[in-house]
Amino acid sequence: MKRILSLTLAFSLATILFARSTDEAGTPYRGWKKGEMDIHHIYTGRGEANFYIFPDGTSMLIDTGDHLASVPMTDPKPDLSRRAGEWVSRYILRTNPSGNKVDYLMVSHFHDDHMGSVTLDAPTTENRTPNYKLIGIAEVGEHIQFKHFIDRGYPDYNYPVPISDAHIKNYRNFAEWHKQKYGAEQVPFEVGALNQIALQKRPKKYASLFSIRNLAANGEVWNGNGTTRYYDLNPKNTAGSGNENTKSIAFRIQYGPFSYFAGGDLSGSVLNAEGKAVNLEEKAGEACGEVDVCKCNHHAYKDAMHPGFLSHVHAQAYVIPVWDQFHTQEGIIKRMLQQEETTGTTLRNAHPTLVLSQYIVAPARQKFAAEEWMQKTCPHDGHIVIKVYDKGRKYKIYRLSAENEDMIIQKVYGPFQSKGHTGL
Repeated sequence: MKRILSLTLAFSLATILFARSTDEAGTPYRGWKKGEMDIHHIYTGRGEANFYIFPDGTSMLIDTGDHLASVPMTDPKPDLSRRAGEWVSRYILRTNPSGNKVDYLMVSHFHDDHMGSVTLDAPTTENRTPNYKLIGIAEVGEHIQFKHFIDRGYPDYNYPVPISDAHIKNYRNFAEWHKQKYGAEQVPFEVGALNQIALQKRPKKYASLFSIRNLAANGEVWNGNGTTRYYDLNPKNTAGSGNENTKSIAFRIQYGPFSYFAGGDLSGSVLNAEGKAVNLEEKAGEACGEVDVCKCNHHAYKDAMHPGFLSHVHAQAYVIPVWDQFHTQEGIIKRMLQQEETTGTTLRNAHPTLVLSQYIVAPARQKFAAEEWMQKTCPHDGHIVIKVYDKGRKYKIYRLSAENEDMIIQKVYGPFQSKGHTGL
């Protein structure tokens, strides 16, 4: 009861905060308005979480990780007084126009920094069929009701190879109970589909402007006409469990001339029929094409954001979700910043490429303080929000403090003109 009350108060306080917000650094973020698209990359320091509000108010949560890694982790924010799932829930209640109702829950892939680790100390439900540990996504489900579940494995979780571990079992038990309790629908992510993730509130008003193309999952990639199942090309690909990251869900959002790519932890290769390696990240980039903003694959770690991928998406801004102190890689950031400012004639009013990491540890900031890439990257740590408006013609990028729940703007980038906008 105490936790529920605290979440209700968080939602009420948000109304007050946003009522006095402006659009300037030092003031609270004003939140979403009809006709805008907000993409929140939420920082907790325990895993990845991304919350989307589409132009008609349709909402989607992708991932909520909570784990304790063997590598040095970044600082938890606001702190460890609550688990990541509760911090994310409170964030949603502050920003979601529908309060505790969220239309879609998507799991990008089955790693615990994206869905929650059962090895952590967290309460287990009682008298539910089935019971499960309240960690990560499952903890969010204590405070938020979801209408649709989407993941790469439903219903049998056996493609391209069977997968079953304690973390996945916990998520599946949560999903099953949530469906029983709230009547949620659960479906598999359909590669190649257009608008499987669809507007739920006022779809007709934005039908000509908004779409989501499903690009990849399970090593299957849309090719413009159909799909190619790369895992099926060589029996060696399924001889073991395979790399879970290669199976990540990837999609492209289009809102008017604005475009955005997200691909979970997409990275790694599989073999084609001739036994040659095929980089799935690059294939997904080819399917996607140029975008304005790209959420970095696999936290922009050293095995992702390859030149082949970058040459296709050629984003003007890259967002790096962070929980590992080594996620922010000098070489990878330089690679993104060194892109040409224009490609062909598609980009007007080009601005220098932006790379925004959620967190950079103090030793790295000190070591590389004089480096151009560091100066261009991240003056602050925190949440990163993309706001798209004017029917997709323009967007801004906000960095919000994660030190507390006041949603204070640290810096505003833009406004920028979307690449696909050809008019005035």
